[in-house]
Amino acid sequence: MRYLRPKSIPELQEILMKENGNDYSILAGGTDLMPRYRTGLQLPEIAIDIKILPGYCGISEENGSIEIGALVTIEDIRKNHLIQKDLPCLSQACHEFAGTQIRNRATIGGNICNASPAGDLLPGLYLYSAELQLISAFGSRKLPIEDFILGPGKTALKPGEILVSIHLKNQFDNSRFYKLGLRQSMAISVINYAMGWSVVEKSISKLAIMAGSVAPTIVSLDGCCKSFLAMENDESIAENIAKDIFPIDDIRATAKYRQQVLKNLILHDLRKFPG
Repeated sequence: MRYLRPKSIPELQEILMKENGNDYSILAGGTDLMPRYRTGLQLPEIAIDIKILPGYCGISEENGSIEIGALVTIEDIRKNHLIQKDLPCLSQACHEFAGTQIRNRATIGGNICNASPAGDLLPGLYLYSAELQLISAFGSRKLPIEDFILGPGKTALKPGEILVSIHLKNQFDNSRFYKLGLRQSMAISVINYAMGWSVVEKSISKLAIMAGSVAPTIVSLDGCCKSFLAMENDESIAENIAKDIFPIDDIRATAKYRQQVLKNLILHDLRKFPG
């Protein structure tokens, strides 16, 4: 395997154009690539290490929008006061993300581009309507995250294109993240979800829930939220949850278990709300 380490965006773009059509992988934190190496799975012919590229390791706010560089680590997001204050469910998801060593290596860009339905950061990113900045030698473009992630391990990245930043805007008074795994830490989610809500005169006026590990991509539980805001009963809310998800059986859980536990957890959360 060849190892390349560009020091600037122009150098990276030159490499991507030269290697277009070859089997290469972008290396940021390496937390997905290294396990492949240790378990004997096929590795790419070329690893392009972008970890030291300048300009994509910060978190900033402008005009109410928060920008996170694609190379920001999960641990840096977890500890960031701006994220904790304005995007709490994203900070909570980072806290539930693997262990300290991995959080200090893994990047938000890698978690997005890995496109796992069980990705812990993804429900919060969907909740906050994340817009992704992509660049290539031919220019730049922005895509909503729901148009970027196409399925398990599949994205809308074009050849020679990379993700450089994520733009988020909070639309809720508060939010929370919940993850159910087979053990407390270092576990892939059996189910996870991010919930955002706003309150007017002690009643919930706005509600959104994004669920992971229950479909090929993150799903918005619109029917459930509409039922709750219309003050329908628990049975109606649960039925609408079931309509929006498409869980499967796998090594971690059955589809039936995923459906039931998601209903139970969301109803438990909704009962805590005023109104």
